[in-house]
Amino acid sequence: MSNDTPSLPDFLKERLQEESPEGRSSLGAVWELLGGADAPATEEADPDAAWDALTEAHPELDATPANGTASGTAPQTEQTEAAPKSRRRQRPARRSRRAHSWRVAMGLAVATLVLAGGLWLWRQPVTITAPPGQQRTAALPDGSTAHLNSGTTLTYRRGFQSWPFVDAARRAVELGGEAFFEVEDGDRPFLIETASAEVAVTGTRFNVRARPGNARPENADRDDARSAAPRSADPAAATEVTLVAGRVEVAARTRPERRVVLSEPGAKSQVAGPDATPTPPERAAPKYALAWRNGGFAAQARPLTSVLQDLERRFDATLRLHDSVEETRAPVSLYYPEAPDLETILHDLCTARNLNYRPTSRGFELFAAPAGR
Repeated sequence: MSNDTPSLPDFLKERLQEESPEGRSSLGAVWELLGGADAPATEEADPDAAWDALTEAHPELDATPANGTASGTAPQTEQTEAAPKSRRRQRPARRSRRAHSWRVAMGLAVATLVLAGGLWLWRQPVTITAPPGQQRTAALPDGSTAHLNSGTTLTYRRGFQSWPFVDAARRAVELGGEAFFEVEDGDRPFLIETASAEVAVTGTRFNVRARPGNARPENADRDDARSAAPRSADPAAATEVTLVAGRVEVAARTRPERRVVLSEPGAKSQVAGPDATPTPPERAAPKYALAWRNGGFAAQARPLTSVLQDLERRFDATLRLHDSVEETRAPVSLYYPEAPDLETILHDLCTARNLNYRPTSRGFELFAAPAGR
């Protein structure tokens, strides 16, 4: 054995004595070879050093293929600026940029749609309705108040503004029906538009009546009765304005230059149509115009058909005129300062006009009283 080879342990020497000379010679040779083997590694393996040694022995492993991808599989922690980038690393970057651009574009599109939808909703007018049989009070954006009679609709721009946070030049409302206004003073004029008139004020209290026309149906119903209300609203319905306090200007809707000023309490003016000249101010008893405000009912020299229309709206009932009723447009005057019931009014009305009434499935029918009553 060589000098570097450690000597055999005692138990092996005793075991070799039992072998033949040839066997002892062979086992000695094997022991000598084992003694020349490297000692087991005790330090941590260095893969970078191993890769450097391998590429030094085989340079072709470190060459970059023509397609730009690295053929080696050795781990690398950093990449120098000079090292070529593979296509696999470039494609995800492009996809990531495109995805980010699409997300930004979609976000802007959604934000635009939401903004446009919000503006569209904001621009829709505010509508307040008092259905038949009911009355309603509306608090307006400027602090003014509108008391709506039965069967009335009031419409105005949200906040009296043209755009969010941008005030309109006028505080304008549209009225279909009858309402009593208490308008707050302000720098901007307050304008009420009806089918036939414009009423301009700055701060006052007044009543506006703009009911549909009083035209009767052209054809009688099959049950040989006629409805008191017309089948469609007359676009040229007259507007009647009665002043309680303050000052108002009344004009036709298409002729604003023809104005009539009401400045005395109890003054009244009428506009027959959108291009008609308002009637001159005349004194009127405000109690007739304002009876409905206290739950009462009034009509002053109004055609029978118009009175029945008001009763239909007030009590949410259907009133019909039989063909036997004549002079349906003869003037009628009634006044009830407190809330009456419908049959009380019909009884008084029929007594004054020599008529009778009878109940129907939806309300009442008026017919001429027999001769000699």
